[in-house]
Amino acid sequence: MYYHICSDGNHSFSLFNTRHDFVNAMNRIAICSIRFKVVILAFVLMDNHFHFAVRADSEEECILFIKEIKRLMGMHFNYVGEDNNPFKGIPVKVIPVTDEDYLRALICYIIKNPTKARKGMFYNYPWGSGSLYFSSENKNTHRKPMAVSGLTVDEVRRICETHQNIPKNWVLADGYLLPENYIAVAEVEALYKTSRSFMFHLSLNKDEAIETNYGEWNEIGMDDVELRAERDRIIVQRFGLRRVSKLSATERLSLAKELRHKYLCSRKQLSRMVHLPLEEIDRFI
Repeated sequence: MYYHICSDGNHSFSLFNTRHDFVNAMNRIAICSIRFKVVILAFVLMDNHFHFAVRADSEEECILFIKEIKRLMGMHFNYVGEDNNPFKGIPVKVIPVTDEDYLRALICYIIKNPTKARKGMFYNYPWGSGSLYFSSENKNTHRKPMAVSGLTVDEVRRICETHQNIPKNWVLADGYLLPENYIAVAEVEALYKTSRSFMFHLSLNKDEAIETNYGEWNEIGMDDVELRAERDRIIVQRFGLRRVSKLSATERLSLAKELRHKYLCSRKQLSRMVHLPLEEIDRFI
């Protein structure tokens, strides 16, 4: 049985604030792929949400898998001294996928998330599996990969920040276990049969059907990190303040209108940027 595991991008302003957060999450995913009977077909980690396409025996196994990732990420944020754990209480959906055509569309949707968010081409995005399919080699540029077999147990534990036993034939680079270790690349390629078919499906736009199914729209004209910087610049320039939390509700709405006019932000993204409920944004903008 196939499933779509996804988080609500409107719940948290940011899940990953630093490169270390992303690296740690990549290692947690690798670890959980070992601990649970969940086969990962595709995944992506974005600033404020994530997606997985998986094969598992049951929905319960998917829930255990994602709960453990959330638990381990909570431990990471505690370790680095963050007062707020953005993974705590984040809504996650586990949606059964029974149609093979829908599964093909879902995998392409997940892969294309970084490109849609204007973070560059999906095959260059490091925090996901988009570079792996129909490629003789990983398109991502890493430092020279290191085989786990060539490292001591202590070295692996230090780099990956885990006591989990890692298979000796796995490789890591840039501080994390690479997705090619555990992504079911051959299974995904068999779904599309040829690279030409894969590229054809990537060219299709079935976003609306998928987004409607999980109730989240990602109409992003500028990614959250870039927009946050612009927001903070405007706050200083217009209001002489440095934090959006210091603005009144009226000032936040005025800020939202300016961001909407300049950068064509979605209403959900505006809600995240100015810390107002989506209903307020819908009412006035």
